[in-house]
Amino acid sequence: MDANELHIASYERYHRSKRTSADTIKSYHTTLRQLGEFRPGADITELTRADIEDFLIAAGEDGNSSATVHKKYRNLRAFYRWCVLEEIIDRSPMDRIGEPKVTDVPVPVVPDDDIAKLLKACAGKEFTERRDTAMIRLWCEAGSPRVSEMVGLTVDDLDMRRDQVTVHGKGDKVRVIPFGAKTGQAIDRYLRVRARHKDAGRVPALWLAARGGALTGSGAYQMLERRCEDAELERIHPHQLRHTAAHSWADAGGSDGDAMALFGWSSAEMPRRYGRSAQVERAHRAARRVSQADRF
Repeated sequence: MDANELHIASYERYHRSKRTSADTIKSYHTTLRQLGEFRPGADITELTRADIEDFLIAAGEDGNSSATVHKKYRNLRAFYRWCVLEEIIDRSPMDRIGEPKVTDVPVPVVPDDDIAKLLKACAGKEFTERRDTAMIRLWCEAGSPRVSEMVGLTVDDLDMRRDQVTVHGKGDKVRVIPFGAKTGQAIDRYLRVRARHKDAGRVPALWLAARGGALTGSGAYQMLERRCEDAELERIHPHQLRHTAAHSWADAGGSDGDAMALFGWSSAEMPRRYGRSAQVERAHRAARRVSQADRF
């Protein structure tokens, strides 16, 4: 194992001890591996400020979005802070590197008609049809689970008496998402076909793969992509459904504080970021309701 592999392994061990999410650890690993490949043969703990700046510039020129470049910056800043804490280096090369600006590109909200088409493509009584309908409906509820949260649900997380599900989110945060009557019906129908699945009594995961075992995050993405093809729609990502749910919450007059509790956000900026793509649409509707010029 070379020096960089040792550094990365130690850093990952540190984050596992802090119970950092697997997705975040994977992101750190990817950025550090890419940095090592950018300066082949060099020890990443010995790189200079100029090396890091060149890496970030190259990342932007390679077609990465500004948000992706910013994420790489944050990952490296956290890593080099750890290096200082562990006394591997005396000073972080990130100290005088300016934070990259992020161009705010709103995530498009999925129109109601497209969601209706998506659900229509899942119509049927078979296992995958019942499962996919229930998952898509839950993604559209206020508090819409992240992909990792969705596939991490277990049967025990469901409370069908109160029509709610307990979600285990980032940083071991736990929240409860209530769901409506149609989502409850869809989940109930899925549970009945799930009970006949060969792994029903062996695998605790709520969402099972048709061929066996728990549905993975990759499987969830593939499911939605397949249903979009069936519905003859442009590809819709699960994250778009989460944005759409946040937009619907704001559009209905839901508060930012309640949104933070439902969606599992710790920053007050998140309710504003989610659903921002439809902010103009909401503003126009509000303006029409007010109709200030009608006073004259």
